[in-house]
Amino acid sequence: MRQFFDDYVRGLGMSARNNALAYGYSVTVTASFGVLTRTAKPASVGHIFIFVVGCGLAFAGVTAAVTRGFRQRVEQEPPMVVALATSFAILSVSAGVGVAALLGTEIGGWVAWFLGALLATLAYLSISALEMAAARALHLTVGDGSPERR
Repeated sequence: MRQFFDDYVRGLGMSARNNALAYGYSVTVTASFGVLTRTAKPASVGHIFIFVVGCGLAFAGVTAAVTRGFRQRVEQEPPMVVALATSFAILSVSAGVGVAALLGTEIGGWVAWFLGALLATLAYLSISALEMAAARALHLTVGDGSPERR
């Protein structure tokens, strides 16, 4: 029974680590969509495609920038840094959803659907990056040894 419990905990850890950033973005984009349906009505098929374009452009732009035009690999963070950083995800998720809510309330229409998706995605990605940098700094400051060796 102890072995099963250890395997379960290891599986839970793998699931959380391998899905954490994508899960945070999924929550951000889903909640942003929900907020826009309430604040930037109507949610027509056209508005939904505009939303998709906004999300896609933001992701493509960030990816192009950090990979220097898709020519340079971005190094990964160690699992302990990712675990700590994604524990702060309520900040990046809330920022993304907050941006969409603000745009939906103040602008409305197709512009809010486009910018709400684009800026919610950019907010999530940029604040997630800050969370990752803060987690690495915290590990280096208070941890015993490099996070790469944990």
